[in-house]
This record gives sequence, structure tokens and C-alpha cells, in this order.
Amino acid sequence: MPSPQLETGKPRGVNAVGRALTILDGFIGNGSRSLAELAKLTGLPKPTILRSLVSLEKAGYVVRLEGGRYQLGAKTVELAAAYKANFRLDQHILPILKQLTEETLESAAFHIREKDSRLCLFRIDSPQVVRDVSQRVALVPLDMTSTGRVLATAAWPQDSGQREMRPRVFVSSGVFDVLTASISTAVFDVNRTLVGALTISGPVERFGQADVKTMALALVRAAHRLSCTLGAPLPPAIGKPEIVRAS
Repeated sequence: MPSPQLETGKPRGVNAVGRALTILDGFIGNGSRSLAELAKLTGLPKPTILRSLVSLEKAGYVVRLEGGRYQLGAKTVELAAAYKANFRLDQHILPILKQLTEETLESAAFHIREKDSRLCLFRIDSPQVVRDVSQRVALVPLDMTSTGRVLATAAWPQDSGQREMRPRVFVSSGVFDVLTASISTAVFDVNRTLVGALTISGPVERFGQADVKTMALALVRAAHRLSCTLGAPLPPAIGKPEIVRAS
């Protein structure tokens, strides 16, 4: 039997699997759920949820408690352990940086904070002949560059529970290098903590107001994608970026 395909040629998802995953998502942030609570959270009919719960319970992903409530089963712990053991940050960040570089034609990097310094973990240089050159420095003190300001000030967005959020993008010019400008935004993880700063950098003359607006859109989309990959519970939609001059 041929596998179901969309007209675009992409595989089509299975509805039952999608419903089961939606139900499992309903347990995030809570130890146990009743059938009524799951129905309210997922919008699915109770009979549908109940059938899915029976299958999930048989597979060990859900446990039925006394009193009729449900909680996640031991199988989910095994999945989490396998994910943690095999997770490599570079496998997720490098494709994001590559796409940013291809989209903006500027250099893209990912920095983390080490006490009062910043460290570049990953970087892909611009394909253009005229570009900023990466200096091989182990640690750089937190400064007024866009990257430094993100690492020093970024916090979990207060409006992240809404359907749409407005991310903050810092812009700096001529701080670390008089000929270089950059824009940066924050990346968060499943614990709502700052993981690092995603940065686009290049020659000052290519970072005019219009250029920054265009690059900021690409940057926040990439940061949102990476944050969601790391488990950050961000809303699905991204609003217009708030652009802040770091210097």
C-alpha cells in the first residue's frame, strides 16, 4: 500500500498520532490530568482522548491513577534520557547559522555567557569578499556590542504566554571593531533560561536602518526556531521585532 502523500510530495501525518502527541503535550507543566482537563486543554472530544489514553497506557507512556486521573509513564523518562544522551548543540545551531548566512549574506554566530565574558561557540563567515573577520579570542569581556547586551540583559519575555510575542533585537556599530556592526537576539531553553545570543555581523556600511529591519526579521525567526527546538515554551507567532540600539 503506497504511503499517503500530499500534492507537494511531502509525507502526510497520521491523525491518530497527532492526537496522541497533543494529549501528551497536555501533561507539560502538570503532574497529572483528568479526562475533563485534557479535553479542555486539547479541544478534543472525551471519547477520542479516552481511546488514545488506552493506547498510550498500554505502551507505557501514560499511567492511570486511582480516582481516574492520568500522568506520564516511565516510557517518557526513557525518551528524555535518550534525547539528553544524544543531544548535540552543534547539530541544531550550525544549520540555523548556515541558513542565516545564506539569507542575509552576512556572518552569523552563536555566543554564550561565561561569568562576565562572552564566548563564541559557533560561527559561519559571510560568503562576501568584504566581511568582518573572526578574531580567535577565547573570551571577550561583556561589552556594549549587541551580543554583549543580549547576554547581559536578556530575560524570559513576560508576554510569552500570548499567541504572539515581540522579540527584542539589539543593534551596535563600531564597538568591538570600528568597521563592524552587528545585531543580536536571545535564545532560550525549556527552563525559560537564556542559552545564548544569536548574532549577525558585517561591515558598518551594510547595516543601515533598512538593512537592519530586514535582517532583524530573519534573525528573530531563526532564534524562535532554535529556542523551540531547545524546548522553550514560546508562542507560535512572532510579532514585529523591537529594535534597540546598544550604543
